[in-house]
Amino acid sequence: MAPKKRHLLDILRDNETREGSTEGSGSQQKIDVVPSNAAIRPKISAKVVVLIFAAVVVFFFSYKFAGGVAEADNYHYCVVAREFNSEDLELARKLGTELKSQGYNVTLAEIGVGSEESHYKLFVGDQPSEAALSGTLANLQALNLDGLGGANPFSDARIKLLPKN
Repeated sequence: MAPKKRHLLDILRDNETREGSTEGSGSQQKIDVVPSNAAIRPKISAKVVVLIFAAVVVFFFSYKFAGGVAEADNYHYCVVAREFNSEDLELARKLGTELKSQGYNVTLAEIGVGSEESHYKLFVGDQPSEAALSGTLANLQALNLDGLGGANPFSDARIKLLPKN
C-alpha cells in the first residue's frame, strides 16, 4: 500500500509543479466554462420583477395625475355676456364700461382677427370653476340697463371654459 501512496503523491506533486510553472510563466490561464443558458439569462427574482412593475404603475398614475392638474391650470371660466358685430363695437364699449362701473371684471375681446369680418365678445369674470360664476351669470341675465342694448342686454349670457392667454 505504501508504494501506491508514494506513486499518488508523486503524481500530485507533478500536477502542482505544472500548475505553478504555467501561472508564473504568463501562459494561458484556465477559463471556467459555464452552460450557455446560464451565461445569457440574468438572475432576476420574482420580488424584483414585482417591484419594477409596481414602480412603473405608480409612475404612470402620478404622471397622469400631474398632467391633469397642469392641464386644468391652463384653463379658466368666464361669462360670455354678449357677442357683437364690428358695426356694434361702440355699443360693446358702452356696455363694458357700464359693467366695469358696477364692479364687474370685464374684457372686450376681438375674435377673428385678420378676417374680413371680425366680431367681438364681452367676457365677464375669470374663475377656476364654473360654479364660482353661477351667481354672476344669474345677475347679468337679469340686469336691465336703461337705454343700452334693450331691456335685458345679457339674457343670452353663458359660462364658457377658455384657455388662459
